[in-house]
Amino acid sequence: MRHFTSQHQLILPFAEREYVNVPRTARILGVGMGVVYRMARMKDAGGRALLTLVDYRPQARKRVLYSSIVHFCNGLRGRFGIEDRRPALDNPMFRHRDEDLLPFPLEDTIYSAEARAALGYEDLRPLVFLIEEGHFDAYQLFRESAWRISRSSFTAFLAGSQNRKLAV
Repeated sequence: MRHFTSQHQLILPFAEREYVNVPRTARILGVGMGVVYRMARMKDAGGRALLTLVDYRPQARKRVLYSSIVHFCNGLRGRFGIEDRRPALDNPMFRHRDEDLLPFPLEDTIYSAEARAALGYEDLRPLVFLIEEGHFDAYQLFRESAWRISRSSFTAFLAGSQNRKLAV
């Protein structure tokens, strides 16, 4: 690999496969591209950016450091106490599929509005109380975002609630 340098060109300190474009990052997280840029400006409790944006030239297309996406998604699992259900990798050099990075797949996700409606709640607080008690798997990408709830764990919670009512 040749390294040509001029006053407008930089040698990047990492291989190209270490980052992904913003549209792919948005698809992985199930958000719009504007949210990806906002998350790159937001800091976690330790002062670290939620996502690391690679913008080595002002007019260049921005990219996201792949390891920051993985770190962020693993952090969601830990912060919200969600078990890691990803399939084991055959080799530690391999990566998980994009669909497996979030705590649970987007296809298995309902949002707080749908869960509130299913429970008959008008206010969000009782739903958050159930989430905090650990009745079903849920997470927020960041503080102001909607709750994402695992459809399968929520359905199991509803079925269990029905069974408890019938047993009484």
